[in-house]
Amino acid sequence: MLPNLLISKQIIILITLWCSSVHSERWESGLRQRYDGYGEDWIFMPDGNGQPQVAVLKIQDTETRGSILDGSEIVYVIYTRSNPKEGTRVTLNNTSNLINSDFKPSRKTKFITHGWKSSAMSTGILNMKEAFLTHGDYNVILVDWEPLAASTFYLGPMQNTVRVGTDAANFINFLVKETGLKTEDVHFIGHSLGAHVAGNAGGSMTAGKLSRVTGLDPALPGFHMLSSEKTRLDSTDAVFVDVIHSCAGVLGFLQPLGKADFYPNAGTAVQPGCCCVPEIMEACSHGRSYEYFTESINSKTGFSATKCDSWDSYMNDKCANSQVVLMGEHVDQTAKGLFFLRTRSNSPYAYIPKVINNNI
Repeated sequence: MLPNLLISKQIIILITLWCSSVHSERWESGLRQRYDGYGEDWIFMPDGNGQPQVAVLKIQDTETRGSILDGSEIVYVIYTRSNPKEGTRVTLNNTSNLINSDFKPSRKTKFITHGWKSSAMSTGILNMKEAFLTHGDYNVILVDWEPLAASTFYLGPMQNTVRVGTDAANFINFLVKETGLKTEDVHFIGHSLGAHVAGNAGGSMTAGKLSRVTGLDPALPGFHMLSSEKTRLDSTDAVFVDVIHSCAGVLGFLQPLGKADFYPNAGTAVQPGCCCVPEIMEACSHGRSYEYFTESINSKTGFSATKCDSWDSYMNDKCANSQVVLMGEHVDQTAKGLFFLRTRSNSPYAYIPKVINNNI
């Protein structure tokens, strides 16, 4: 195994090469001209409330360990309809708190986790939890790894996604053993770095394969060059893996990572409504993925997406006769391939095409 110092130097070199290649092919926000080192030394990434924060990509050798794999505990906050606001905090193998949580294995279970500089108490995560409890009688479990996600030096939290995913898998195995939970009743959802936590959880399971993993704009920085399918989200992490791309090629992956990959508005920045301050365009677009998903839980309209080979083909009506499925919570889990759709610029985001005639 290479010494940590050598690994750190290789990481710095690869991150720099990655940033140069990605930013040369992407839309130009003007941030590289406005800020020294933008896209190479640092970038803007959104925190748990969608606000852009500085994420440092180049780190000094003395800073490599930082918050990487520290001793912080990973907490699982269990919510049900009988306890929708406070939740019960449970850690791995904590049977006493689990007994007091009103967790029932007969319910479908939704795991939700956050990304960089975020926590289980962030606005987007709580909104999704509330949407699920409005929709049905679920166990909703928020995975809180805030201390391991908080470092400004982005590579630390990026590497911690493996540890957090493994711990989450062990927690699900613990629920299976203690309560009789069935893995086919488990759906794991993660945004940004959390998408890779979800993937690593699914890939580390020993009690059985998870029913579904959903990646919401899986984080790209670092993973593009430094990870394999074993350490990031991929299509084998659950029986069904679906992905929503919303800042693809910049903060999120452009390449398909699931069995069904959805590209609203081409899946790239700038998502409709994310205008017009350059510092927030990418952060806003990155966050749209979880806003779309959260809306889909209780939407009466739904996000209809069409299977197609590209955004251009979709916009030119070359896929008009292709399969149409809903993006988000109520997706047809037999769907495979690439799907495209349009959204509105403001909530509710689900798009209804204008009726141009009344012919059937």
